[in-house]
Amino acid sequence: MPIPLVVISVDSVCAAQGKCYVSEIVDTAEKYTIPLTWLLGVTEHDPMTNVKLYHNEYLHKIPAWHELGLYITFDNGASNTVARGDLIRIGKDILKSYSIKPTAFRAAKGDIEAGDIAALEDIGIMVDSSTGSATGRPSGSTVAPYHPSYDHPHQQGSAKIWELPVANIDGASGYLDGGFDKLKPIIDATLKVTPVLNLALHDCVDNAATLSATIEYLKGKNARFVTMTQLITEL
Repeated sequence: MPIPLVVISVDSVCAAQGKCYVSEIVDTAEKYTIPLTWLLGVTEHDPMTNVKLYHNEYLHKIPAWHELGLYITFDNGASNTVARGDLIRIGKDILKSYSIKPTAFRAAKGDIEAGDIAALEDIGIMVDSSTGSATGRPSGSTVAPYHPSYDHPHQQGSAKIWELPVANIDGASGYLDGGFDKLKPIIDATLKVTPVLNLALHDCVDNAATLSATIEYLKGKNARFVTMTQLITEL
């Protein structure tokens, strides 16, 4: 059986949630020398707050060999005033203002649309991890990394960007937030199909114990842990 290649990413959105467990997540990752991909949240109506919080309080705690990427919450309501491509570019510019050049990306709630793929490539994103991160996704969607279509992000195509789906089995997504007992069947089912395992967690949930249990379980399978961008450079 191939050695599992594992990515664990953090949806960094705690500024709007009132709870933040970055220090606990970093300490756990450091205990096992595991690199994480931190996806810094940007929203249309409050684009700066979360990144500013990370810059002021947490970035100095995150080791340089971890990865920093971009996480965007698109406003799909009636009050939407910013085009999706423009918000992607705003997110890039905000991170750039803090000397961060993101190459990894995720859209909140798996909200990725066809037009987003070209916009992500334009700002230098090499890997998107939106698919699989929500409960709803097209039946039969691939679980292994793939180049998406510019017209249908859930289908394989000719885009240069890689799509790295979050582990998702029967609508249950591979987020650590629900605890290890719920996560383990998703891990096992995914590894039967592909040796690439993409897991995620939120920084506003106390995931330290679940992260530790997950790492221990996967180390028992001789897994190798990498960042999102590192993974696709090895494919």
